[in-house]
Amino acid sequence: MRAIEEAVQNELRHNRRPVTLFMLGGVDVGKTFTVTALANRFYEQGFKVAVVDADVGQSDVGPPCCIGMGMLAREIQKLSDVPLHSLYFVGNTSPYGSTHECVEGTVAAVREAEKCKADLILVDSTGWIEGEEARLFKLFEIRAIKPSFVVAIEREDELGHILPHLNRSVIRLPRSPETKSRTREERKALREGAYTSYFRAAQDRVFELALLPWHPEIGTLLGLFGRPRAGDEDNEQLLGLGILQKLDYDRGKVVVCTPVDTQTGAAARVTRIKPGRVRLIKVNGGYKEFKSFQS
Repeated sequence: MRAIEEAVQNELRHNRRPVTLFMLGGVDVGKTFTVTALANRFYEQGFKVAVVDADVGQSDVGPPCCIGMGMLAREIQKLSDVPLHSLYFVGNTSPYGSTHECVEGTVAAVREAEKCKADLILVDSTGWIEGEEARLFKLFEIRAIKPSFVVAIEREDELGHILPHLNRSVIRLPRSPETKSRTREERKALREGAYTSYFRAAQDRVFELALLPWHPEIGTLLGLFGRPRAGDEDNEQLLGLGILQKLDYDRGKVVVCTPVDTQTGAAARVTRIKPGRVRLIKVNGGYKEFKSFQS
């Protein structure tokens, strides 16, 4: 950890801001723990710290299937304490099959943090590193973001097929002893709890069927895009998420369960709806996650 602090401090002393760190590593190696510790360390020193949570399967800043960017407002106990500033919809719990959306969303989140004048931007990435497709994804992602440093966290040498191909400075760390391993079932249960929390205040809203590019299955997770304020015609952004409830072909309408009104106000205007690759079914007051048959 000291090597990272010294590298960042050196960049800040020379006024090379923002300093962007990209966390690279597999599942359960301590990327999120390291991001949390670094965020607190530099926030305490008076720097403006942004966190980009690009781990769509285990999101802490924002709901699952999204990339969230937040700015520290105080010292945090866990990454989910970071207040959400902006959200980017991927629609999947894995970058597999959604690499373009993941890279596009992560780059947009980093650029938004730059606009917010962050001194330090910490990018917490997914743990998908095995295989040729994962290798190409990570290389593409890192080259698109252009981080100041890549922080590579390994158990052994599992990043050996990626690190030699990077054109960035790399700081290597061993796996954090503070890290707890989670099973696939535990990860899914955490996501389902996050969905339930996000949709707790959701209500059914009716939109034009033409806002959907195609007609997905009932229960499909949706990204609702539009203008957060009336008259803001040039600023389309993700307003929030929804769940497809009904397709009314006779009336040309679609019913969506969403908390968008309660989060953004009734002035928000939805102009586009993007289906994701996950379905959510309500069971005993909570949501269960299933893959869409159309994904």
